[in-house]
Amino acid sequence: MVKIGICDDEREFREQLKTLLEQYFRENGLQYERQEYSSAKEFVKSGEGTDLLFLDIEMEGMSGIQLKDYLQGEEDVKIIFVTSHLEGMPEAFGKNVYGFLEKPVDVRKLEKYLVRVIEDIEENQVLVLKGIQGEMAVKEKDIFYFASDKKYSRLVGKLGESFCDMGLQQLGEMLGKKSFFRCHKSYLVNLGNVSEINKSVLLKNGESIPVSRRRVKELKEAYLAYIIRKAR
Repeated sequence: MVKIGICDDEREFREQLKTLLEQYFRENGLQYERQEYSSAKEFVKSGEGTDLLFLDIEMEGMSGIQLKDYLQGEEDVKIIFVTSHLEGMPEAFGKNVYGFLEKPVDVRKLEKYLVRVIEDIEENQVLVLKGIQGEMAVKEKDIFYFASDKKYSRLVGKLGESFCDMGLQQLGEMLGKKSFFRCHKSYLVNLGNVSEINKSVLLKNGESIPVSRRRVKELKEAYLAYIIRKAR
């Protein structure tokens, strides 16, 4: 579930963006919640958290730029600015700013931003996995890989190692194919933590794990697609 906020003083624009968002999430089989705010002060006063905020640059009282600066300490709030005047763009760059939409919204540009933002949100989500000693919580982006270990899977991540009471096939189905790839019958690797691919996979923690010869090409293609999505 993605929580989205629309902060803009133009009701007509909020309605347009709401329609486009409903269409995108419906067509992609995704769920989301939406809240609307007619001013930056209304958003601050609400105290409501959001994953993604569509933020108008020019508003009376507190501007979108000022709200962006106010939110700099909130790491989980991702911002897409909307504006009728591109002159304000230089000031709008900053932490967690994903880009700019000019009114009226270009649907293709909106979809491009949504793909990237949603993937980043998913990578920051906490996964709750059943371990040998009970449930454990780990962020997807903190996982380097899963390795098959008899009837269990060994999770190797930034916080160390632990055992998960799920097989690699079950984990792969749960995590999806955008960020994880079954590079070997015994390994499921997080593409976000890959440094290099040759006859093996070099990870950002310095470890190297094997890759099946018949899967090298497919792995490289999956990794390239992942990098391209991140670069957009």
